[in-house]
Amino acid sequence: MQTSQRRRPGRWGDRELAVGVGALAPSCLALVLMLWSTAALAAGIEHPDIGTLSIGRGGAYAAAPSDGLAMFYNPAGLAPQRGLRVTLDANLAWQGLTFTSALGGSASNTAGGFLVPALSVSYGLGALGPLRDLTFALGATGPSAIGKESFNPAGPQRYSLINSDYFIVYYSGAVAATFNSWLSGGVTFQLVQGRAKFSQAVWSGPTMDTDPSFDAIANINVSSSAIPTAVFGVTARPLPPLALGLSYRPGFDFLAHGTLTTAIPPALRDALNIQVTGDRTDFFVAFPDVVRLGGQYLFGARWLVEADVVYERWSRLHAIEIRPTNIMLSSALHDARPLEKIVFQKDFQDAVSFRIGGDYEALPGRLTVRAGYLHETSAIPLRSVSVDFGNWQRDVVSVGGTVAIWSGITASVAYAHHFLADQNVTNSQVVQIISPCLTAPDCVEPAPTVVGNGRYTGSLDVASLSLGFVLDDFLHRAPKASAEIR
Repeated sequence: MQTSQRRRPGRWGDRELAVGVGALAPSCLALVLMLWSTAALAAGIEHPDIGTLSIGRGGAYAAAPSDGLAMFYNPAGLAPQRGLRVTLDANLAWQGLTFTSALGGSASNTAGGFLVPALSVSYGLGALGPLRDLTFALGATGPSAIGKESFNPAGPQRYSLINSDYFIVYYSGAVAATFNSWLSGGVTFQLVQGRAKFSQAVWSGPTMDTDPSFDAIANINVSSSAIPTAVFGVTARPLPPLALGLSYRPGFDFLAHGTLTTAIPPALRDALNIQVTGDRTDFFVAFPDVVRLGGQYLFGARWLVEADVVYERWSRLHAIEIRPTNIMLSSALHDARPLEKIVFQKDFQDAVSFRIGGDYEALPGRLTVRAGYLHETSAIPLRSVSVDFGNWQRDVVSVGGTVAIWSGITASVAYAHHFLADQNVTNSQVVQIISPCLTAPDCVEPAPTVVGNGRYTGSLDVASLSLGFVLDDFLHRAPKASAEIR
């Protein structure tokens, strides 16, 4: 069974390399690292899908993942991947998002495409002592989500978001082993590191209103240190054509440190001589536990079908918090007062997705085609819907394919369209953030205006490309490869 798996491009493994492509690995590695240094990678609130093979299969990829991104889905899938392998992967996502406010006006996201690259390098030792397979891997991934949004600075969404640019990356090291004829296990150790930059309007007027001339613009720029987490996975094969996989990523808290700066409306700044001292702040958001359960079955030599269930414990996320540190505001009419913690109440709920997908080997050893479907419940209750994270209930249809372009080299492509359910909000808890009152010694902030009611419409399109290299026994196999090419 394992021998036949390694013959099929992009499905259960790759063919062993028989050509001189070893020199490509360092340059490919440099290319992906360069992309990471220049592109924002992922959003704070994630879709749990990356990788071209998975995207093409509707996200059904937890049972026995066959490329380097097994470290993200289920590291047990790395165990049978023998030899030196490199996976280069990237997807480009376009988020369509429009908010039509109950107060009047509308605004749409104009940020364009958003790039998410991924990289894995693995080496499978094969049998070692009592183990049938032992594999080590290094890599970096970013969760597939929108990390860039841009809206009209005077639009009705401005109290939730004007623009955002998020970066978060999972630096990963994995080890996996096959223990006997039916059981594999693995663990991926991860360090999460990222930054968040975003802007939004803060109401600074003396009475409740939405006049843009009384908006202060708050700009957040924070970055985190390395935050540890992990992915644990097992794959069982009770029957030769059947694989059952289970993986778990524990939740973690993303805490970043940086600056909060505010542009005070000129009319208020000049009239009241408003002064701001200090700019340090922390930023906090909780990420969920993620559990994946998948079953995969091979029908003969050419068909593969997989069905997965994914559970995300988003109920960990009660609120997103901005925690200022010694930021003081004063005016000609009011002594200095501290800027208090800013809380964006979210009250997220757990989400579940159901995924089904399959591969068909249209040209044995040359071309594999795939398709999939995904349905996911929303983690965001209707009262918390906003433009900051357009991750509501979604139905996804996807297609893809893998072609063996050379012995040991495969190229895969995928496309997925996410149908996001329209959100008609009438009981929103999304309100203006109010700046501290500085207009009189005993003044108090006015009651904030509810700004989240209205209609939200959205969609998401993802195009993905992957290159897979198997560099096993390169020095010994290169002469044979030359003969085959001729």
